[in-house]
Amino acid sequence: MTVVAWKLYIGTILLEAARHAKDKHPSYRVSEWIAHFAAAGFDGMELWEYHATLAGTEEQNALIASTFPIAVFNSYASMDAEGRADRVRATEFARRLGARAIKFNVGKDTSKRGVYLAALRQWRGELPKDICLLCECHPGSIVEEPAEAKRFFDDAGIDGWGVIVHPLNRLESLQPWFDAFGPAVRHAHLQMRQDDRTVVRFDERPERARRAVQIMRNSAFDGSCTFEFARGMNAPGENIDDLLANALLDLAFLKEVLRQ
Repeated sequence: MTVVAWKLYIGTILLEAARHAKDKHPSYRVSEWIAHFAAAGFDGMELWEYHATLAGTEEQNALIASTFPIAVFNSYASMDAEGRADRVRATEFARRLGARAIKFNVGKDTSKRGVYLAALRQWRGELPKDICLLCECHPGSIVEEPAEAKRFFDDAGIDGWGVIVHPLNRLESLQPWFDAFGPAVRHAHLQMRQDDRTVVRFDERPERARRAVQIMRNSAFDGSCTFEFARGMNAPGENIDDLLANALLDLAFLKEVLRQ
């Protein structure tokens, strides 16, 4: 059997109780969990930016010193003039942490499309060439739909970028993303939803998971995936140990599907 060589990352936001809190102050130190991530078989992590930017110097240094890859720096910098300082900061942290990609989002205001494009061009021009910009084409943003996203990047006229898809919770629109972008689909955020709020394990909707993997294989996807959320998120009694345990079950399930 051939195993698809996708890189599989743990999103540090997955375990973060403050993921949707207003002040974003981290509830745990990522460095204290890296050994667990490595032992579980993850290839690296996608670091929620606040796990570095709002951490103390000791924690920042521990992350920098770690040999476990921080593959993606998950930034929330806005793509306008107000977000300029945050973009500069994201660049600096990505460099210091050895990240090979920065995740970003485009805004939702269609009247600011030109502003977003200008910010993206400027950011790309200032980044090291070996750091890729990954656009999470999020619902509610002006690049929510594949056709609009394709026009946006055609107009941007830059290199060193890719898009992020959501194969499990947005399965119905997955194929159009590959039709529009082909190999520019470089990354995936994985979370399985039962409804808008409830996250479930992959093995609770196995055929949906297998269908997503098949579409990605048929589209020659050879990028990376981040386990973004897991069962237990926003549930009564949410705790870090159960979240990680469910993420590991999802990891095992996906690896088994990829062996088939």
